[in-house]
Amino acid sequence: MRAVSLERIPSSLRDALDTACRLAGLDQRDAHLIHHYANAVFLLPAENAVARVVRSTQRSGSAQVAVEVTRWATGNHGFPATRPLRDLPAVPVADDVVVTFWAYYPQPAAAAAVTSADLAVLIRRLHDLPAPPVDLPLWRPLMSLEATVRRAPTSSWFSGEDRELVLERIDQVRAGLAALEWPLGQGLIHGDAWAGNLLLDSTHDPARVLLGDWDGVAYGPREIDLAPTWHAASRYGRGQEWVDRFVEIYGYDLAGWAGNEWLMRMRDLMQLTGPLRRASPGNAFEAALRQRLDGIRSGRPAVWRPLTGT
Repeated sequence: MRAVSLERIPSSLRDALDTACRLAGLDQRDAHLIHHYANAVFLLPAENAVARVVRSTQRSGSAQVAVEVTRWATGNHGFPATRPLRDLPAVPVADDVVVTFWAYYPQPAAAAAVTSADLAVLIRRLHDLPAPPVDLPLWRPLMSLEATVRRAPTSSWFSGEDRELVLERIDQVRAGLAALEWPLGQGLIHGDAWAGNLLLDSTHDPARVLLGDWDGVAYGPREIDLAPTWHAASRYGRGQEWVDRFVEIYGYDLAGWAGNEWLMRMRDLMQLTGPLRRASPGNAFEAALRQRLDGIRSGRPAVWRPLTGT
């Protein structure tokens, strides 16, 4: 993962990190950006920790829930999740920006690729946990995307017509999801359970896979945590074997449920948020955003360009 020095990142992110570290009493010497996609992640070498700078549609509330749920799941149930740093709470630094602090898990350069089987094991365990002693927010689809679309200025790469299209599709998908009956019931969900949110914990013996990025944790339909696997198979070229390995372990096949089409449409839209926040003329995020918008408009999304957040 390519690191980026503080001098080369937007001043708004630098200011958010500086404010949050000062309020939390953390040493940010030699801090640098290690991931920047929908949100930003900074390594704090002096603390052996990372800081996540998150745009939140619910201010600090949802970020604090992520901290409390993972602290409960790891501490009370031994669930393999990324751990919050000590007893630090989420730190709001603006109306829609909050920073959370987490243990750092260095990723080996030659680590084996995580699989849908790794993901299925964790999601099965997550869905089998008892209800946490935390007031979970109710799952509300596409809130981050809607907020991002409404903030984004019109431009050559995101026109007023594009804005109208996305907002219209958001309304359609929400209506379709609201009409569904959910066979797996509702409970604690991660909210964005795709393989890119898995990390290897090499400090554990033997090494184990952890589930990270808990910004979307909520009370909602369990099918939400299955949808990214089916979406990755079709939109990112993972293929049927990717789905089959997940189904074998988790024990449920979304393909046999009529509501799966609405979940795929939802995931298509969710995949606009990151590139929309990072797009600028001529960069890879603009190209990915245009490809995805064109596919959504035509109703025939192709295999999409993968993006890394550096």
